[in-house]
Amino acid sequence: MERRLLLKLMAAGFLPGAASQPGLVSIATAATSYQPQYFSTVEMGVLDRLTELIIPEDDHSPGARAAELNVYIDVVVSEASDDVKQRWRKGLAAAAEETNRRFNKGLSDCDNGELDQVVAAMAANEQNPSTALDRFFPLLKRATIDGYYTCKIGIHQDLQYQGNTAVSEFPGCTHEEHGRP
Repeated sequence: MERRLLLKLMAAGFLPGAASQPGLVSIATAATSYQPQYFSTVEMGVLDRLTELIIPEDDHSPGARAAELNVYIDVVVSEASDDVKQRWRKGLAAAAEETNRRFNKGLSDCDNGELDQVVAAMAANEQNPSTALDRFFPLLKRATIDGYYTCKIGIHQDLQYQGNTAVSEFPGCTHEEHGRP
């Protein structure tokens, strides 16, 4: 990763030790005023929905949408090599072809249930990808996980990281199955 991208991500609050702003919106001041740097507005909406399917909101913490991972991905891909940009283009095109084949509609026109089926199809061959759709899932999944667990929501709300603190005593494991009462 290049220094310029690291500085953008730190300023946006996506990396440890970063500013207090939650998410990349600090780059553009507000989420509603964010202007995509690489993806189209429609693609940003699709990325928002796909990442939310990978890390959905639950009772424990907000999901990918709240973390604005589509913005994170847009910034990272905009700074990436042409090869990486092409992998994203091919992946989104393959996902669009899959929704057209399955549902006879565009990717952005699918409901969440239909998108979930497409994501399941992407993930089915994750260990042995052979198509553009198969190869897109690890790319999307890795970007989603990286973005989520380097942003304030992922670190503090999901992982409940409290910061580096001194522990005066560590009692060890207390589970019976590990030989401790």
